[in-house]
Amino acid sequence: MRLYFTLLLLLNLITLPPKVKAQDWVPVTSLPNAFNETHHSFAFSFDDIGYIVAGSSVTGFRDDFYQYNPDTDFWTELAPFPGVARGFAIGDTWNEKAYFGFGYDGTSLLNDLWVFDPSDMSWTELAPCPCTARAHPAMIAHNGKVFVGLGNDSTGNMKDWWEYDIVLNTWSQKDDLPSLRRHHPYQFGIGDYVYTGLGHGDGVFNDWYRYDIAGEIWTQVTSLPAEGRVAGTQFSYNGLGFVLSGDGEDHDSMETGEFWAYDPLSDTWDELPSHPYSSRWAPASFIIDGEVYIINGTSFSEYKTEVYKFDLDSNLSINEFSISAINIYPNPTIDVINIDVLGNLKYDTTLYDLNGRLIISSTNKSVIDIQTLAEGIYLLEIKDKDSSQKVIEKIVKGN
Repeated sequence: MRLYFTLLLLLNLITLPPKVKAQDWVPVTSLPNAFNETHHSFAFSFDDIGYIVAGSSVTGFRDDFYQYNPDTDFWTELAPFPGVARGFAIGDTWNEKAYFGFGYDGTSLLNDLWVFDPSDMSWTELAPCPCTARAHPAMIAHNGKVFVGLGNDSTGNMKDWWEYDIVLNTWSQKDDLPSLRRHHPYQFGIGDYVYTGLGHGDGVFNDWYRYDIAGEIWTQVTSLPAEGRVAGTQFSYNGLGFVLSGDGEDHDSMETGEFWAYDPLSDTWDELPSHPYSSRWAPASFIIDGEVYIINGTSFSEYKTEVYKFDLDSNLSINEFSISAINIYPNPTIDVINIDVLGNLKYDTTLYDLNGRLIISSTNKSVIDIQTLAEGIYLLEIKDKDSSQKVIEKIVKGN
């Protein structure tokens, strides 16, 4: 019997792993001709405005900086990035600021770090990394830190790992990635962890790793269930991580622009609809209002100027149990969560916060008391003990 949620139209539900509806990628306005043929640019967004900076092009390394307004579907050129023009750099965002650096300027490899503040549109140079200067590193800004590692220098690939403390403006070296050296991996942060892997070294990899920020411990987790890949783009959103496009295991474009979602709670991957045409090497991406945009890059050695967006919110849809109906209510709630099931379903219930921390677990319990929990959003997982199928619902706790 199909799983029915009686509050389906009122509740914001997600499932792990996510299943997708047959929605399409939608074209939007490309960047102006002066900056629409780049690779290895860094894109990010704040307050429903997108940004893209730097990169490599046929004319050389760039310091251009552009802004995108989705309401008008229009790009505006901003004052150039004040650091040296570069390609093969990396960036990420944390706490309403963007961190950006490293790469190659045509003469030298770089180890600098900059921060962009959209509140006053300023760039500020921070303490440089005492590590080896490099191109193609991983960078994850998360939980008050910026993690940088891997990448390559003139002697080859690396696997070292460094932590930058945003408040102290200081760097410290941590344990190396417990795997092969590599450059241009994928990476993102979710909850108490950062994740990195894939990339190119002695081959093109599909292995995946989790780094515990507090415990400073590496753990190998489930590999991408597809061919190895390198030089795509990545992001996290609503508790999931995403790996988008890139070159395949032969370090050439793939026939389709593969798109994968990683669920850290279940340690599983699920494939989403590919972006149009073949995959892209070194594209950029940002998210605005639940939609991810893929920008520039190359495919089969040709620049791709088209920009597409994909609605994540409408494409992560409801999974199905084949056993019985479940009713979860009320939502929002201030004190309890009621779980009604039909038939003889045996199930485990687990409540997590958005950092993935376990809050409550129970078995075959129809009422979950949450009145002592803080206001916020939680994830309620209901797992069938016989089939291991599960659904996860966002629960809004008020007071």
